[in-house]
Amino acid sequence: MKERLSFKQNLLIGSLLFGLFFGAGNLIFPVQMGQAAGSHVTTATIGFLITGVGLPILGIVASALSESESLFDMAKPISSSYALLFTCLLYLTIGPLFAIPRTATVAFEVGMHPFIGEEHLRLGLFVFSFVFLL
Repeated sequence: MKERLSFKQNLLIGSLLFGLFFGAGNLIFPVQMGQAAGSHVTTATIGFLITGVGLPILGIVASALSESESLFDMAKPISSSYALLFTCLLYLTIGPLFAIPRTATVAFEVGMHPFIGEEHLRLGLFVFSFVFLL
């Protein structure tokens, strides 16, 4: 890719990279991890940096080096059927199977769980998730 990106394209890519490195997990998890690590905070921090920063960087570098136009093109050398299956499964995992339900449960845990008794927790989560996702 030898062309220059427009401001709009740069803004989009910058936003996507920001979301990759600074999602909700990277905002909430390090504090909880630090509390749980106790005296092993240095080891826990190194592990978090490897998995939370190092692996995404390796993914970006691998994607750039592959010079593929899409995920399907990247997986196609294995086989076309694998590429189709892998692409579909990855998109389903990113969206409807994990990320979308997670947004509802995180919002419920932060906003509603403290106000709902333990005996009504499942019903409360179901009703909240239904309204939230509606």
